[in-house]
Amino acid sequence: MKCILCNRKGEIELQQGHLCEKCFPEYFQKKVYRTIRKYRLFSKDDVLCFALSGGKDSLAVAYVVSQIARKQKQRMFAIGVDEGVKNYREIQLEDMKRFCDGLGIEYHIFRFSDEYGKTNEEMMDIARKKGVDISQCTLCGILRRRILNREARNLGATKMVVGHNLDDEAQTSLMNLFKGSVDLMARLGPASGDSKHKGFIPRIKPLYFCTNEETAAFTRLKGIKVLYKACPHRKDSFREYVDKKIESIEKDYPGTKTSIIQNIIKIVPLIRKEYINSEIKVCRICGEPSRNSTCKSCDTLRKIGLIKA
Repeated sequence: MKCILCNRKGEIELQQGHLCEKCFPEYFQKKVYRTIRKYRLFSKDDVLCFALSGGKDSLAVAYVVSQIARKQKQRMFAIGVDEGVKNYREIQLEDMKRFCDGLGIEYHIFRFSDEYGKTNEEMMDIARKKGVDISQCTLCGILRRRILNREARNLGATKMVVGHNLDDEAQTSLMNLFKGSVDLMARLGPASGDSKHKGFIPRIKPLYFCTNEETAAFTRLKGIKVLYKACPHRKDSFREYVDKKIESIEKDYPGTKTSIIQNIIKIVPLIRKEYINSEIKVCRICGEPSRNSTCKSCDTLRKIGLIKA
């Protein structure tokens, strides 16, 4: 197959054709730029926080967005969270440090063990013994989001850049539908639909229309060192189950993931009218913004016995 841009050998397959390895990085970056411009994800006055896991998606988006921020002389910094997943997260955080040092990006690392007194795996062991019905991924996600939001705010960020790609968003969309969590769908879209409450740092997703395969190809061609494997706990998660189902359908009906995203974008504004303007409270335990009297993080920690309230 020939590259659709230069007629050289097209090594990278896209839905609309093939690209060669020389043309692809520019194509990828322009795709991200278009998303930023179309949805006005940030302005030159924003202070950007990169939520970095050290994986391919978070480093790819930081690479592209940091180029824009540097030209606009914006302040930017990165935050990494060490949940304590052995033989996995520490490798990714080393990749993150190397990446940030190479681009001159200020970075900060926060650890579950410092914040909660235990790692994610240790907390999950406690939850199982107590019979608490929560998955490892859910536990990790809830507690990680609190650290990211609070520390980004404390460090002065006005926007948080996350590496969610098209595959991630398609999975999340169906997971919320299957679980009946329509209110959570208000957060979908290239820009988070969370409340304008001053305690929340809006999250933006410049990779919203980039596929998993495209992001992997970009990091490889740019020589960005990453660990190309998912978290070991994901294999037993609901997300992994949904991902496999979507991939099976995509194989038989190419373009399914893109169709899911395009339709979600159409209905999210309607969902936001119903849910985003709900009253935001302050958690009675930690003081962080919450839709209920107790935030999800504190409620989770209470259930597994790490705090009393």
